Amino acid sequence: MRLKSIALAAIPAAFLGVMAAAPSASAWSPGNCADGTFCVWPEYWYGDTDMPPSLVTDGEWSGSARGHIYYNNTSRDMTMTYTLVRDGGQGPTYTGCVSRHHGSYFTTPVSVTDVSWREDDGSPCW
Repeated sequence: MRLKSIALAAIPAAFLGVMAAAPSASAWSPGNCADGTFCVWPEYWYGDTDMPPSLVTDGEWSGSARGHIYYNNTSRDMTMTYTLVRDGGQGPTYTGCVSRHHGSYFTTPVSVTDVSWREDDGSPCW
């Protein structure tokens, strides 16, 4: 019984060790996204890059920019609207909040269509 208790106690410790090694969304680098701008890159990468972004803006923007990765290098939270690109056509459209000095990636190609300053309603921006 004692051996079973020791084995069960080791499982959470091993899980925490794996989780500590995994990168988080906040670990994304701004790459070549200048301070004070919001950037979207058309291809997937991790770490610093010299790939030119498909979108660089220092304020609100609308249009169409291919995206796989984004980074908000501004001092404010942003609201981003994007459409999934599927089979040469347009997929569903989503809106999400992007915290200041944070970024992440899309698992499927998207077209970013709108970036605007987030209206702070007191809810957290993930």
